Order: sequence, then C-alpha cells, then structure tokens
Amino acid sequence: MNSQVLSICCCLALVACIAANSVSTNETDCPQMCPAIYQPVCGTDGFNMKEFASFCNLQASNCRRARNAQTTYAATDMAWCTSKEVENLDKQLNVKLDVAGCLKPCPMIYKPLCVSNGEYRGLVPNDCSLEIFNCALMATGVSPAKLLHVLQSETC
Repeated sequence: MNSQVLSICCCLALVACIAANSVSTNETDCPQMCPAIYQPVCGTDGFNMKEFASFCNLQASNCRRARNAQTTYAATDMAWCTSKEVENLDKQLNVKLDVAGCLKPCPMIYKPLCVSNGEYRGLVPNDCSLEIFNCALMATGVSPAKLLHVLQSETC
C-alpha cells in the first residue's frame, strides 16, 4: 500500500514538473495589466524600434510575440526611439568643427560610430571625429547631457 501511494506521489510530482516547465500557448499566461507608471523603454527586434510605456509593457509584448513565434524586443538605449536620423550631423546641430582648441588631426581610418544627442542620430567617421564634435559643441555652450554619445560601433 505504501509503495502504491509513493508511486502515485512520484507520478504526480513528475507531471507537475513537466507542466511547470512547458510553454503554454494560453494568451492569459502573458501579463495583461501593467502598473500605470510611465517609464518609457525603447526596444528593438533587430529591424524595428518601438517605444513601450514601461519595462512591464515590453515584457508583456515579448510574451505575446514569443507565443506567436515572432522575434521579441530587446531593451536598448532610449535615444534609438526618441532621436531622428539625419545625414549631416554638423549642419543639423548647427556646429562649426573648426573651433580653436578642438580641431586636431584624426586618422583616416573609417570606423563609423552611430551617435546621438537624444534628439538627432547620425554617423561620425571615427572616435577622433566624435571628440572634435563634442569639443565644438561644448564651445557653443551645449550642456554635457546634450553631447553626442555612441549608440553602436557601426552604422545606424
């Protein structure tokens, strides 16, 4: 009798473990409600950028996308979602790069950087060019928060 009870308990435990580890396709398993706190998060699926109201909303979306075998979003720098991509960053920012004390010789090695100041996003040829951009921006009185920062070490 004891061995039968033990066998049944083991079987039930095994079934419970399998059920807990399986991926449900039930839509209700995904978070349906998130706190109404606006803390925007930018996400990318490798091709598209999308702004979510919070990290909880990003997770809920990813849960539903995973259930439908779609690519999920990964949280990324908010500047990807908030900035506008432009061709000529110096013209868009209205900055002259030939400021005394900023201009220096840079190597002619093209290692593009995708940079942003939160409002605009674009390419600079290399690290040295980024230093010149930021020096020239500081010379015009731009706050440190609005200097260019690297989003990724390649094209945008």
